[in-house]
Amino acid sequence: MDKMKKLDLFLIYVAVVIGITLLRISKGYPEGLVQFLNSFVELTENIIGYFGLTKLFHILHCFSIKWILFCIGSIQMALGYLILFLFRNTWEQGAMILLKKGSDVLKTGICLYVMLFAVVLMFIYSVVGLPIGAILLLLGYIAEMFGRIPIAIFLGYLLLQQFQIKGETYLYYIIGSFIMLLFENVYLIGSAFLFFVFPVIALGVDMLLIVYYFVYKCSFTIEWEQQQKFDRNKIRNIIKGEK
Repeated sequence: MDKMKKLDLFLIYVAVVIGITLLRISKGYPEGLVQFLNSFVELTENIIGYFGLTKLFHILHCFSIKWILFCIGSIQMALGYLILFLFRNTWEQGAMILLKKGSDVLKTGICLYVMLFAVVLMFIYSVVGLPIGAILLLLGYIAEMFGRIPIAIFLGYLLLQQFQIKGETYLYYIIGSFIMLLFENVYLIGSAFLFFVFPVIALGVDMLLIVYYFVYKCSFTIEWEQQQKFDRNKIRNIIKGEK
């Protein structure tokens, strides 16, 4: 595996700093976004009251927000595992794009993130455009959820490589998913990973995956599959004590 270029590490560092700076400057989220999300909260409360689920709502309200986020992350990880199981080759290619084209992923992701953020804000501040803003947010979340799959594979692969442990795609995904949850819950910088770093990388992976894999039909060799090839006859001879 080629080591990550210094430029890639620098871009990751810059992404973290920008994410933290934006959160510090805004002291939270933009007012328009808060109002937009509050309308969904009120709608949810009305639905809960209509269906007589008030007790369930109060029970959930008693739990810490970190536990709720952990449960959401676990559900997201389970859905990602199912999607990975159904379309393994596709997301393996996404992980390889992140491995081979790290700087391109970050540049593309930052551009898409800024564009999506600007467009969503534009629609949120317009009463007529609220439904469009909601659809864009939903599409962005779906794209991020898909993009997190190759990120998890990539992180799991990097970690096990440090210990010279050979694994396979599903193991890399599970380990990488827990690494992502850990990053998102780190004090002070967790919100930057949750709302900026991982979404940026996910959007970049999604776009380059579409370009390389679906448009240009270009596929990369899966490195860990090459590393795991072995001579079965040789293993059999070792077990039997033969040369």
